[in-house]
Amino acid sequence: MRELDTSRGKLTLRELAGAREMVEAEQVQLAVWGADTYPECKEVLIAVQFSGGLVAGAFAPDGRMVGFSFSLPTREPEVQHSHRLAVLPEWRGQGIGAALKWFQRDWCLERGVTLVQWTVDPLRAENAELNIRHLGASSREYLVDYYGTMQGIDSGAPTDRLLVDWPLASPRTAALALGTPPDAGFADAEPVNVVADGQPTALYLGLTAPRLLLRLPERFTRLADNDPQLALEWRLHSRQLFLHYFERGYALTGFTRVGGPAYLLEKQEERHHVTPAH
Repeated sequence: MRELDTSRGKLTLRELAGAREMVEAEQVQLAVWGADTYPECKEVLIAVQFSGGLVAGAFAPDGRMVGFSFSLPTREPEVQHSHRLAVLPEWRGQGIGAALKWFQRDWCLERGVTLVQWTVDPLRAENAELNIRHLGASSREYLVDYYGTMQGIDSGAPTDRLLVDWPLASPRTAALALGTPPDAGFADAEPVNVVADGQPTALYLGLTAPRLLLRLPERFTRLADNDPQLALEWRLHSRQLFLHYFERGYALTGFTRVGGPAYLLEKQEERHHVTPAH
């Protein structure tokens, strides 16, 4: 169990218990992603919990669930796949999403799980700020149209995702568990794209600097609702950049809002594969 002080009282973070709380988790998902989406139903949540996954919630002082997360066991005992994280709209801005992730870290480490992975939409800056800047996750794998056509927040657009890695016991993660340093930006990083009036106007594929900066749109969720064509342009623009630079040995390692939302891409050391002697 973990507690979180908020402006609306102290929240309790813990595993869910019983079918009634699993049903409440369904309602939280519907409130966050809309009635036209399919929540993870109580039967699935019960089965995931029984099989070694984490199904957790954040509870207000009156006992109401205001946040929810769950992760799945994988074929590797030391790895879990985090699938959902939801906070009711009226409770956002209180650090609940981050607190649920730190609860997940504690829970996993107690059980020998040292890596958590999940997928994120690379264009949603609010998610990037949590996942990359506050938690210390990183990515070097881009998944094109991962879920296929979906309703709800993607509204039929390509569902491209980043696969992010969160090494729970790394020095970086341990340091961030104590607090996130101020956002100083990445002044030394070379831009890979140009944004003017909210539109991606140019991209550069021939760069070799050790640190690169990839600009993102402001408020992509609102953009996708109001201008689907521009949202699609952003999707295809960023897809080309991610695929190109990941293929050339870069990894997404940082996020900033200085000068507008942007990712830091850093060149990784080459991995040399040695053929075993026979």
